[in-house]
Amino acid sequence: MRVSWGTGAPRPSSRPFGFPGSRTRGGPMPDRSFSFRRAMLWLALPLAAFGVMPESASAQYFGRNKVQYERFDWRVLKTEHFDLYYYPEEEPAAREAARLAERWYGRLAGVFGREFFERKSIIFYADQSDFQQTTVVRGLIGEGTGGVTEGLKTRVVLPFTGNWEDTDHVLGHELVHVFQYDVLQDRRGQGQGGASVSDVPLWMIEGMAEYLSLGSYSPLTAMWLRDALARDALPNIRQLSRDPRLFPYRWGHAFWAYVGGRWGDQATTRLFARATQIGTEPAILETLGVEVEQLSEDWKASIREAYGPVIERRQTPQAAGTRLLPRDEDDTDYYISPVLSPDGSQVVFLS
Repeated sequence: MRVSWGTGAPRPSSRPFGFPGSRTRGGPMPDRSFSFRRAMLWLALPLAAFGVMPESASAQYFGRNKVQYERFDWRVLKTEHFDLYYYPEEEPAAREAARLAERWYGRLAGVFGREFFERKSIIFYADQSDFQQTTVVRGLIGEGTGGVTEGLKTRVVLPFTGNWEDTDHVLGHELVHVFQYDVLQDRRGQGQGGASVSDVPLWMIEGMAEYLSLGSYSPLTAMWLRDALARDALPNIRQLSRDPRLFPYRWGHAFWAYVGGRWGDQATTRLFARATQIGTEPAILETLGVEVEQLSEDWKASIREAYGPVIERRQTPQAAGTRLLPRDEDDTDYYISPVLSPDGSQVVFLS
């Protein structure tokens, strides 16, 4: 998975959809399961996405070198539940990050209703350049990756961003993944069979990490929902698993915000745990007491209720003015970063 996060996140809103007014911070493809493991083979994360990188992903980088430009003098800062690895230049930031990590642990342990079986490692790098040199995970790490959680030892690896809100968000998101892995390890230890994380769709995994680290509202998620509603293209829950064009982070976040607002945060973690045992749709029926078709309709109705009035009041670009730039039939041209001249008579842009 790859993934994103927040400071002082209160509990998500109790509204049945987590969008306007909610308390903040806190053509389909063929009919086949688009599972977590399959998704790992194609998902290239944009800057807004951060997360868990599978070891198998390194195959795509065969023949390319991951260069270590520096040797890091690693130190360990021990807290109640974590071993935080850092180097001396990071020490002030590492001590603040240790406080944030324990705060996230307290929140997430309450939501998941469980404690760690063993101490977990969090490895901090001073910046993105240092982070890209990590050997904790194989394969190259792109500039758009904000953090990873490797599955073998459930170690979290991330850089400091220079912005505590972003760093806290990434940290919280990744620690959700650690708890998710912990749920699976608990089941393996008890010899339980059934489904596994590979049978849980990526939107459930990443969406939960977004919901529990951001709360019920995110401007990015709201933007995706408004756009889909304006185009009359709201997906149902089955489409989230089958259509790779539906970005799992944003749509998964929206789904969990609805479930958490309607049934409570504990229902989200119960649903996730049960989905790893019996699959997504049976888990929805057993945990929430509603068929997936009805849940889809209820969810879409809440989105229409939240954003329908917003869209009705908006003025479209076509109504607001006249198009000045040409548009090719194949839509391959890009016009970005426009800036008006001081007198407003000219515009400079990148093409």
